[in-house]
Formats: sequence, C-alpha cells, structure tokens
Amino acid sequence: MTALLDAPEVMGKEEPRLWTRPLRDLTPDTTLGYQAIRFATEILGVELLPWQRFWLLHALELLPDGSFRFRTILTLVARQQGKTTLLKIVSLWAMYMGHAQLVLGAAQSLDIARESWQGAVELAEDNDELAPEVANIRRANGEQCLTLRDGSRYRITAATRGAGRGLSVDLLVLDELREHRDWAAWGALTKTTIARPNAITVGISNAGDDQSVVLNSLRAAAIAGSDERLGLFEWSAPDGCDLDDLDAIAQACPGLGRTITLSAILSAKATDPPAVFRTELLCQHVETLDSAIDMAAWRACEDTVTSLGQHRDRVAVCLDVAPDGQHATLAGAALLPDGRVRVEILKAWDSTTAARAEVVPLLQQIRPADVGWFPNGPAAELGPELRQFRRTGRLDVAKVVDGRVVDTWEEEAARLAGAMEREACQGLAGLVEGRQLAQPNDPLLNAHVAGSTKYETGDGWRFLRKGAGHVDALYAAAGAVYLARMLPPPAPIPIPRIF
Repeated sequence: MTALLDAPEVMGKEEPRLWTRPLRDLTPDTTLGYQAIRFATEILGVELLPWQRFWLLHALELLPDGSFRFRTILTLVARQQGKTTLLKIVSLWAMYMGHAQLVLGAAQSLDIARESWQGAVELAEDNDELAPEVANIRRANGEQCLTLRDGSRYRITAATRGAGRGLSVDLLVLDELREHRDWAAWGALTKTTIARPNAITVGISNAGDDQSVVLNSLRAAAIAGSDERLGLFEWSAPDGCDLDDLDAIAQACPGLGRTITLSAILSAKATDPPAVFRTELLCQHVETLDSAIDMAAWRACEDTVTSLGQHRDRVAVCLDVAPDGQHATLAGAALLPDGRVRVEILKAWDSTTAARAEVVPLLQQIRPADVGWFPNGPAAELGPELRQFRRTGRLDVAKVVDGRVVDTWEEEAARLAGAMEREACQGLAGLVEGRQLAQPNDPLLNAHVAGSTKYETGDGWRFLRKGAGHVDALYAAAGAVYLARMLPPPAPIPIPRIF
C-alpha cells in the first residue's frame, strides 16, 4: 500500500475501454456534442472533465439526416467520477436548446433521481441567462417538475412498472441501471419514447452483478453490435486485473486526479470486499456482490495442467456436508513445488447416506497424508466413519513426547474446529487473492465459490453455510488446503557429490 501511495500521480483515462466508434469524423456538422460543450462551458460555466467532453462528442453523434445516431446510450463508469454533473448538463442542454420538450429522469430510488433534478434546477435558477426562461418549479414530493416558458419540462420518477405511463418523452435518463433486476420498469419507461421521432434513452451506471439483468443484456447487445442504434461507452478495468493495478484503476475512474484521489480509492480497496470494490471502483461485472471470494481472482487461479495425481504422497483431504444433508463433498489438496496449493474435488454425493457408504473405501484407495473435517459443522454426522479410518488406516496418529508415545487423535480431530475453521476459510481467500492457489475450473467448486458469503465471527470470518445454496464443496476445499499447508515440508532433494 505504501508503495502505491508513493507512486507518480495517476490521471484517469479520457477514452473509454469499450465504446462504439463513430460512423464518420466528428465535426460540428456530425455531432451536437460541440453545441452541448459550448452550452456547458460558456452558459453554465462548468469546467468539463475530459471524459465528459468525450461522452458529449460521441454520444450526441448525428446521422446524415440530422437525427441522433443512438436511440439508446449505455454508459458505464465507476462511482464518483462526475456522472451526476454530466446528467444535469445533458438535461438542461436538451431543454434550453430545443432538443427535448420533456425530459424524464428515473432511478430505483426517487431520492437519486431528485439529486440530478435538484442540481439542474439550481444551475438554472442561479444563471443570469437561464433563469428568465424558467416559468415554474414544483418541488412537492412526487410532483417535482421544472417548466420553461416554451413549455419544456424536466420531471422525475421512481423506476417502477407503472412509471412514465401516459407521458411522451424526448430524453429519458435512467440512473443506476444496475439496480433493474427485472424488465418491468425498463419496459414501462422506455416505451414513453416510442412516439418521439428523435428521442434518446440514456442508461448510466457502474457495473452490477448477475442480477442486473437489464444492464447485462444491453451491454451484451452493444458489444455484439446487434442494434445499430445502441451505443456503448464503458470506462472499466480489464477483467481479472489485480485490485491495485494503477492503470486499470485509471481506466475505470476517468475522474481520477480530478474528482477523486488515488489515496481515497486505495482506502476503499482496503475496506471493501473485493467484489464490491470491483463493481464500484473498477466498474467490473461480478457474479455476486457479497461473495466471500474474489471471483476475478478465483478465475485467475485456474490451472488445468497440474493435478493431484502428480503429488499423491502429499495429498490432504477434507470432507464437508451441507446443513440440509442433501450434499457432501470430499476435496483434496497438496502443496506444489512452486509454493502454490493445488485443490481438486475428489467426490461429491447427493446425500450423507451415500457419502457414508462410500467415503471410507474411497479414502482407503486414495491413502491421503491427512484427513480432516469440521467437527463443529454438519460433517460431524460422518465423524464416526472418519475417526475409524484414521485409527485403522495408514495415518500416523501418534507422536513421541518426552520419550512417551502419545495418542494424538483428539488433537487431530480438533484441527478444523473453532478458530481453525476461520483460519481455513480466510486462508483460502488469501491464497486466491495472492494467486497462490491452483484450481481446475471445476463447475461444482466454481458454483459454491460464487455462492459464498462471509459470516463475521469475532475478529475474523468464515463462510456462511445457511445462504442461498450449498457451500460444502468450498468448505471441503478450504479444509483440504489448510491441512495440506500444515503437513511437514517435503524433504529436500539431496544434491549428489561429484568429488
């Protein structure tokens, strides 16, 4: 962290990482962006950020017939980059310059929509050129409306399935598009623009998760180029980048060095869960916002070449069971010569009954260097079978202490209990973040990792068992990795003497 804070000043990138290229050179004749920039700088007195100028020039591109090229403009950018200022400028420009008789701003929360609206109202009221054109301002909750003398209006609404019905909108602004978890609000609001010949819908947001169905679908369509009237302007970090990659941060945060400092971003990195940091400040899609494991880092740990079969004498295994008893998983792990830990799913069962019948014969076949489970969790149901294997199998459960042979079974049985459960869970997350884990891209393990969340306990945390789905494969993997790391280091390879 200190090294990053001492790094040279980093400025946000003006050009988005992903964007729709113009059909022709952008000039005052081919885009209204130049007009919007003059309106912002000369009339509103706003000093535009480079990325805002870029957006205005490209998003307001014109077709040869003089109509807007895009009917829908999808914009993705990290938090606190000047998004609200851009929305205020576009809304006032469209009204005052005769491009919109009705501007409608919408967000999941009316308070969010009100923020842009109130900012625009204040700009108009405080401006000597704009104020005389204001005919009326209604501020009553649910009735907020700025009306100009020519009849142009700027209204706001919450994004609901009934929003905007009965209106005919020229400029529709949908803020926080990532919060649209179904198509109801989108369907209601965007249809208000159908009858307007030169209408624009601006959807703006930072990235979301798998539940952001509208945002994800529009982005996929824009990248595929399936709708020529859909434009994409995305300031985001490349997928799978490290959280502290300065160039990636600058790509996602075009206001870096202007509206937000690097130290503030790095402070957020230190306090946010990885998934939250990726969506909010790297503007990256994540599978779930509250995952205990950084999924981008998990994907980066994929290794389909290495296998546990190459390290059979050093494999530790762990069994875990889902709380409902409807799933059980046996995972194995081994420390690799390069310092990474390899983990694999060895067997999965649909019930504890099936696991009880097969686990001991399977362990006798694998002959692991260590076996464990979490005795305080649901795997305790299979504790007798696992204890019996440890006592009768090849595992050494005794040690010499002060010349006496001491049975270490109770010590071994408790290795994954209590605080060690937290050590196993947090240890696995740390190895993933440090790219010190090798995982085989197993669909079961991937699903359980993606569905994991944290359960805070004491000064640490462990994986939450009672979530939306099973996480026993993840628990088994964490336990196996923990035990593999606890095994004595391999004996060094002797160097032959040559004289």
